[in-house]
Amino acid sequence: MRSVLLLVCVSVVWAQDTGRITGSVVDPSGAVVPKAAISVILHGGTNAVATTQSNSAGLFTVEELRPLLYDLTIDAQGFDKYKLENVKVNPSRDTDLSAISLQVATTATSVSVTATGAETVQTTSTEISTTVTNEQISRLPVGDRNVVAFISTQAGVAPTQYETVINGQRSSFSNVTLDGINIQDNYIRTGGLDYQPNLLLLDQVQEFTVVTSNQSSAAAGGASQVNLSTPSGTDEFHGDLLWHNRNSALAANDWFNNQDGVHPPTLNLNQAGGSLGGPIKRDKLFFYVNYEAYRLRNQLAQNATILTQSARNGIFTYRDTSGSIRTANILQIAGLAPDPVMQQQLAQVPTPDKINNYRVGDSQPGQILNTAGYSYLARNNGDRDNATGRLDYILSPRNALMATFAWNRNTVDRPDVGIGYEPVSPFQNDDSRKFFSVAWRANPKPNFTNELRAGFNMAPGIFGYNGTLPPYLIGGTIYNSPEPAVNSSILAQGRDTRTWSHMDNATWVKGRHTLKFGYQFQGVHVRTYDYTGVIPQYNVGISSSGQSNNLLYSSDLSGIRSLDLNNANLLLASLAGLLDNANVTYNVTTKTSGFVPGAPYLRHFIYNNLAFYGQDEWKARRNLTVTAGLRWDYYTPVNEKDSLELQPQLVNGDARTTLVSNATLNFTGNSVGRPFYNKDLNNFAPNIGLAWDVFGNGKTSVRAGYSIAYVTDEAISVTEVFTNGNPGLFSPVYQYDLSGVMSQNRPALPAPPFKVPQTFADAYATNPSVYFGLLDPGLRTPYVQQWSYSMQQEIKGTIVEARYVGNHATKMLRGFDYNQEDIQSNGFLSDFIKAQKNGYLALASTRGTFNPAYNPLIQGSQPLPVFAKLYKGGQLNDPTYRQLIQQGEAGELAYEYQLYGQNGSLNFFPNPNALETDFVTNYSNSTYNSLQLEVRHRFQKGLEFQANYVFSKWLSDAAGTDQYRYEPFLDINNPAIGRARNPNDLTHQFKVNYAYELPFGEGHRINKAGWNRLLSGWMTSGNLMWISGNPLSIYSGRGTFLREASSGTNEADTNLNFQQLASLMQFRMTPTGPYFLPASAIGADGRGVAPDGQPPFSGQLFFNPGPGQVGTLQKRMFTGPRVFAMDAALSKSTKFTERIRAELRLEALNVFNHPTFAIFAQNINSTQFGQITNTAIGARQLQLGLRVMF
Repeated sequence: MRSVLLLVCVSVVWAQDTGRITGSVVDPSGAVVPKAAISVILHGGTNAVATTQSNSAGLFTVEELRPLLYDLTIDAQGFDKYKLENVKVNPSRDTDLSAISLQVATTATSVSVTATGAETVQTTSTEISTTVTNEQISRLPVGDRNVVAFISTQAGVAPTQYETVINGQRSSFSNVTLDGINIQDNYIRTGGLDYQPNLLLLDQVQEFTVVTSNQSSAAAGGASQVNLSTPSGTDEFHGDLLWHNRNSALAANDWFNNQDGVHPPTLNLNQAGGSLGGPIKRDKLFFYVNYEAYRLRNQLAQNATILTQSARNGIFTYRDTSGSIRTANILQIAGLAPDPVMQQQLAQVPTPDKINNYRVGDSQPGQILNTAGYSYLARNNGDRDNATGRLDYILSPRNALMATFAWNRNTVDRPDVGIGYEPVSPFQNDDSRKFFSVAWRANPKPNFTNELRAGFNMAPGIFGYNGTLPPYLIGGTIYNSPEPAVNSSILAQGRDTRTWSHMDNATWVKGRHTLKFGYQFQGVHVRTYDYTGVIPQYNVGISSSGQSNNLLYSSDLSGIRSLDLNNANLLLASLAGLLDNANVTYNVTTKTSGFVPGAPYLRHFIYNNLAFYGQDEWKARRNLTVTAGLRWDYYTPVNEKDSLELQPQLVNGDARTTLVSNATLNFTGNSVGRPFYNKDLNNFAPNIGLAWDVFGNGKTSVRAGYSIAYVTDEAISVTEVFTNGNPGLFSPVYQYDLSGVMSQNRPALPAPPFKVPQTFADAYATNPSVYFGLLDPGLRTPYVQQWSYSMQQEIKGTIVEARYVGNHATKMLRGFDYNQEDIQSNGFLSDFIKAQKNGYLALASTRGTFNPAYNPLIQGSQPLPVFAKLYKGGQLNDPTYRQLIQQGEAGELAYEYQLYGQNGSLNFFPNPNALETDFVTNYSNSTYNSLQLEVRHRFQKGLEFQANYVFSKWLSDAAGTDQYRYEPFLDINNPAIGRARNPNDLTHQFKVNYAYELPFGEGHRINKAGWNRLLSGWMTSGNLMWISGNPLSIYSGRGTFLREASSGTNEADTNLNFQQLASLMQFRMTPTGPYFLPASAIGADGRGVAPDGQPPFSGQLFFNPGPGQVGTLQKRMFTGPRVFAMDAALSKSTKFTERIRAELRLEALNVFNHPTFAIFAQNINSTQFGQITNTAIGARQLQLGLRVMF
């Protein structure tokens, strides 16, 4: 018996679930053997499923093989017949055999060789990839039996606290397929590695291959690939029955629930099902079927803001500037009474005795003020059914057919969408998805293989609302409304996404060249709808000038801080029902329908991809493979079927000129001859690389490669949001500056007249809060340049690899506001600073009131000539405006003046007909560099493990985590201040998964006669992850330079350097919870800054930027706490007969119940500044499993 080493290389064929076998045939002297007949047989079978022959160079290739075990026979005249057994084929990869040496025939003999199946060195491909098998995953602890979660165990795949990403790429750049057909949510691709609508379970997937860098020219739809394949039947019947359970009796409580005294959420998850596969006709027709039921009974902890008893009674409690606690009856001071409508609403809000935490609201432990938290449990059930069926028909060795159908139904409670205090949320997902894939493999000649494949994925995403809605909604209250539709800001909405694919992939072996070529087409059709806004909403508040006589001023509440004054007025408005604004949205149904009351927003988007490719794998030498390929991708411009979208008509053919002019909005789309943007036809993507088998023995390889991949960067959702925001086809009717109270003075909100085309000025006059959007007419397809250099070495069946992987993403989409406000050239900023100084002088005077108006009686007070140009001199007696001036928010104040038409003769925007003109273009880019180390050992002698470490850095000028890609600049004239670490950048990642069969029982040293059934079959396994925290920003969030909506990422100021700050940002545990800053850095009111106008408190680290300034801290310059998690399993397999065995499993998710905390962006003006309020990993849960296999 001779042995032969299998050398596995990687060569992904786009969106395929098949693999191929390549090799060469030589004689004893090493000379090539042409025309040797090669037959491929299912392992243990008798008839060939595919045949080929070696060419003039002695090379052979067998294409489009199902991922199974095979036997090969090689027969050449004058040589002994050769049989190679147990050859493993993986999906989307090559199994490259070392040279098969035939012996000269002396008698009629044959040589039989068995392949080891062990992990092997990649010697012929430059792609960076790994295959994960069902067998590997089934040995490991698997929460929810979610197979796709194991993507994150691979090197280069980063499971961040926001989403999973691959090698510094936006998550939308990754392509996920099942049996060759894309299964992503192609309407919202962000987060596509964490969620696929089909919700695949473990027994629906035989294997999956993850390609993280330098994919083949045959790969499409992304810069990285996850190719999954369904199980196939074989010549033997195999099946199983399973049951898994997780429940709260075996689960630990969430750390914060324990802190709040909340019992563990009810949890009872049962998963049960079975699979069966085998032959319908041996060596010809095979089937596989699977069904699994998922029944989750669960609860979700909610945390709502409710009123204290004194606040319900109209008593406002605050800490004055000297630190003393004061109270005031604000209803009495304002001369107002509780509004009966608001009292009815407040009666539905939990009473103060339900207060159990201080993570929300203005109260703190030991000091009850006005609002605090009520944490409770809401039903969070989920029911799911998954079914899969597959047929494989081997018509002949030269023709084969396969077909897969998968279906799942998923019904899920959605208490996370909106708090409503009820135990059952009215929001619910209810989706039914259908998947189909069919393929025909043909080998008309031994050196030519062709696969034709087609399929679809029907994947609706329905967010239903099952409650009874009132005739109008009430919002704006200081507490959480009891109506979930108010807290969620949405009503029923959803989409029906349909993905269609067809492709033809061919391989032609000619001498030392293996040529691949073909085409691929993918069409995405999305029907999206939304009822949000169609019900009138009336908001209480304090910004209305119509309520100025009812509001409180600092002179009414002695020593009050500006933020507390704002809260006092908001409490007053909530109790007295002071109307601030009202709104309702009207939509059209066709281009001529006009506005239809109650009609939803409804659109039909189309987005297609067509590609052609060719690639040559040249065996330059027996141990050197050179790859060169070229791909052409055409992503069609997104289109709305009925042209039911608007865009401004270009002025002088220039987008930027258009955005600062009084442009005209008109219908856009293919059917009206105005496509959203122009075609991009020059997307040519090269791919080059080499793989060197250094010593020619398959144990050491050096590989290098460079490639370009064109990607889709949320094209549909970006196009939709930047076109449907243009006013004309929907009309949010607003009424501002309302007066009166909720019970008596609600205004009517009639539909406006329909007018298209219309100018910016027309729309602005109707509703100054609208924004205008334009897609760059020359929008291009983003692309990623990738490069890698790797070395692999086999050491006694274990593969050790070190590699450098880098990439540069170019022309990524970014939307931003082109109409950036100007507060400097018109003199407003200078006057604003004077007004702020006037206010502090007045505050320091005997009156003790912040009044920014000029007062000649106060020494140092200055006239305000620019404010004199504003309506009523800028209404400096308005408490909202006074607060903005006191807080230094010059940008926000200018915005509000323009919004409410109070800007007088001043203009704060380049386009006087708009407050916001948004532009989407190919602005952004990123760079990623990493060192990746990996050790892989396939299951042998009872042990399997995989360990990897990644050290990386990812820089970008945009976060790219928002599905709409809208990220306004802090200063459009200084965009460089936005370049920083990406939010998903993880500096260090260390991950391990392992399975170890305990050495007891038959076949092991520790064995005792008669005890084999008890001792044998024990296995332990686990997953371990230890990674850096996500980057962290310290924000001010104030509109000091621009309006607040564009200043959410306005950083704070500091007088320390990075090293000093980093040394102070340390985790600490207190009786009231965890913090990541020293106590000295947090003020008595819980904020990170002293009250406006007061000197810094002792230990203060951060400051709000001044008027007209942006913060000096760099974005995301800090790092949150590292994440440690480990899952473990113990299983016992017992054989009852030769064909039947059972496995009992105990799995522990987060086995050590280690509370890994998560920190997100921090606002220094929040009363929870410095607190940690989230965990990155759930509490420990135990899962029991029973599986019977036959």
